[in-house]
Amino acid sequence: MLDLNSLALLAYIIASGLRSTVLKGLQIAGATHPIGGENPISFCNVFLISQATVGLSIVLSDGRRSFTDIDKLDRHGRWLITADAFFGCFLAPMSFFLALDNLSVVTQTLLFSLTLPFTAAIATLWLNEKLPDRFWGSLALITAGLIAGKLLRPMGMSAPEAANQTIGVIWALVSMSSLALRNSIRRKLAPYPVCRGLSAGVPNLAGAIAFALIALQQYGPQHFFYLSFWWVLGVIVIYSITLCLGSELLRQFCQRRFPVTQVGLASSSTLVVTVLSASMFLGEPLNLATITCMLLILAGVTLRFLFPIRQDPSSAPG
Repeated sequence: MLDLNSLALLAYIIASGLRSTVLKGLQIAGATHPIGGENPISFCNVFLISQATVGLSIVLSDGRRSFTDIDKLDRHGRWLITADAFFGCFLAPMSFFLALDNLSVVTQTLLFSLTLPFTAAIATLWLNEKLPDRFWGSLALITAGLIAGKLLRPMGMSAPEAANQTIGVIWALVSMSSLALRNSIRRKLAPYPVCRGLSAGVPNLAGAIAFALIALQQYGPQHFFYLSFWWVLGVIVIYSITLCLGSELLRQFCQRRFPVTQVGLASSSTLVVTVLSASMFLGEPLNLATITCMLLILAGVTLRFLFPIRQDPSSAPG
């Protein structure tokens, strides 16, 4: 029987894996059920609510320290917080939404496996870090998976579909690059003794404010008041509170109770949940190309967790 910790880890895998499927379902529902002649699902109101929910929960958990800890940052540290807010809480989610709007959940999820090698490459170039163990093997498996998915996929894509996919891939590359850059920014922020309320909560709130301003400029204040039942249930209850806030809280819980390797494997396995849920709930094809691609990519992203490098005892420091 699973204990509470194991159930939390399983819940984290499921909640994280369902986020893209639910967001794509909301995009489809918005396109087929316009409100006031407009699509009620935009990156503005979706991420305004989800990031405000996550940001507020983190800021409130640390209280006044979320704002007083700014005194512990020098000028460089404050620029890092600003960059983290822009790349991680604005550009990355916006481009993620636009990529998903033009790609299937399966295609986007498999493509986003390149975030890991992107992160390693930027950390090597900017932070002068060594490439992770088995980096090239991992990259080879991920690349082989993407190529296999392309070669084995049934042909017959129309010109508009091909154009949409190209746009989606461009936005996906923007999002992956932003996420990879944010990961390096957070590593440079690590030495500063600031609380999560400042390092994570405030950037999320800054991103939410940016999305609110864009929505006001593009759509007007009515964009925030689409109170149809499906909109409230989908955007606020399911996506923002249950999946976004829920996966964040579960991730923090798991990080306190499991080693980094197990949490890393759990994060990697969300890929399977996303692909299967997209097939079950959105009717996306689960064919040979998808399965082959998924298995190769899963092998690539889990390679460094499943087979850690063993140190030669003779070379260990005495």
